[in-house]
Amino acid sequence: MSLAALITPFPWARYSRKLKAKIDAPRNVGTFDPTESAARGVRLVEGVDGHIEDGNELRLYWLVDIEDGMVVDAKFQAYGQSALIGAAEVACEMVIGKNYDQAQRITADLLDKQVRDKSDVHAFPPETFAHLNLALGAILDCAEQCTDLPTPEGYEAPPMPFDPDQMFEGDGYPGWDELPHKQKLTVIEHVLDEEIRPYIAMDAGGLDVVKLTDDRKLHVAYKGTCTSCYSSVGATLSAIQQLVRAKVHPDIEVIPEMDEVPTEAPPWMQE
Repeated sequence: MSLAALITPFPWARYSRKLKAKIDAPRNVGTFDPTESAARGVRLVEGVDGHIEDGNELRLYWLVDIEDGMVVDAKFQAYGQSALIGAAEVACEMVIGKNYDQAQRITADLLDKQVRDKSDVHAFPPETFAHLNLALGAILDCAEQCTDLPTPEGYEAPPMPFDPDQMFEGDGYPGWDELPHKQKLTVIEHVLDEEIRPYIAMDAGGLDVVKLTDDRKLHVAYKGTCTSCYSSVGATLSAIQQLVRAKVHPDIEVIPEMDEVPTEAPPWMQE
């Protein structure tokens, strides 16, 4: 065994506190009774990824509303390392309340962000990323068994699953007022890429920066399903504005321009 292997701490020591809490006391372990699910008029699906022979196997169980494809409950059975238990627990929490189409848009980064203690520090160490992929594989397996179920047209985007305590932390970007205009827009784009766009993408939506005026008014345009979603001017807009205020500047106002969707890169990004 190499010296590096001997002195590298066991991954548990580098799990986030939130992830350790999920692993220590998972709430979604188990299965569902097929007879009970049938009596409730919901579909029971089972998604599997991994193999016990390889050391890790995950089975996800969903109860899905047959009228709108919504995941009303989720449980799991995991055979393997502790990171798999954590990934499965987070996956179950995130899919409940979403329809199968939204659920299959969940990414490894979203699973990881859900249990981070700090926004810029991974909850799962790099050597455990494969366990996140197993969770995603099981999610896709479940979703593929629901494609015959309808989803409501123009269904409302899911609330962005931020931890409220983490979401509003921050005093803005250091030295914001002294930055050149183009650099301010770069900072805003980075915040949107890291903190907001991945969640909107779960619902096949998007968000573009139109312009920044007076260094305080951020004009944005929604894309995809966000253009017809009521929460785009309600809960989602409020979440975007509060997060931008925490990460960029506390006085920024986010203004949606529902009829203006850029079809090319904004002028400030063009050479």
